[in-house]
Amino acid sequence: MRTFIYYVAERVPGQQEMQRFSQPIHVGIVSAEQVAAAYDYVWADLQPTFADMPQPLEIRFEEMAPPRDGSGIWKHHAPIEMDITFTNAD
Repeated sequence: MRTFIYYVAERVPGQQEMQRFSQPIHVGIVSAEQVAAAYDYVWADLQPTFADMPQPLEIRFEEMAPPRDGSGIWKHHAPIEMDITFTNAD
């Protein structure tokens, strides 16, 4: 099982990536075997929140690695970005 921190940001036209993720609208932790499964868990969790007013969102996942000796600070890996677009069908 892998652990991911995820950040959800609104996709605002003309706004650069660093601006979007400097103030995310949600931050959370999810555990999954692969990032695709983590994406599915997060998507299912967010769907009821945005069902009335669909909007383009972007999620950044960062895989976390536990400390080698069992204590200390968890390490961040390279971010993995994915878009989420809810439609009226959702």
